[in-house]
Amino acid sequence: MRTPVLILALLVAPLLAVPSFAQSDHARIAWDTPNPGYPLKVRILTVDRQHHYHDHIEDTHSYGSGNLLANPDVGFDYSTYCPGGFVHNVLSGEFYQGRWKQPDRKLEILLVQVGSKQVEKCTVNVTLKPAPYTHDNPRPHLVTAPH
Repeated sequence: MRTPVLILALLVAPLLAVPSFAQSDHARIAWDTPNPGYPLKVRILTVDRQHHYHDHIEDTHSYGSGNLLANPDVGFDYSTYCPGGFVHNVLSGEFYQGRWKQPDRKLEILLVQVGSKQVEKCTVNVTLKPAPYTHDNPRPHLVTAPH
């Protein structure tokens, strides 16, 4: 179900003059095969990516905000350097599987490039917030650097 919705969103967004959330053909999405080694549910709410190419190698700096779905939920801001970057969670109930690499500071999440079956890992630097991002506690607006 997720793949048809993702494809539809990619096709419709340009027609609606809405920026596409998959700015790169190499962007990754959440790996959805359960992995017990990654018990955390990481919901990515916003993503901005800066792509740079050097010697035919893509370097992607991503940053944004999200919620760690736990008891209680916790908000966070993040930054990362992962090839291709990744997209925010589109569907309700969708999340990235994660685990702590460094408690309360670095998460490792599982992702996959669209059309691939090869799981990838990405280390995400997080700054935890006192409460989750909600309608009453909105996430910050992303400030995009000029290209």
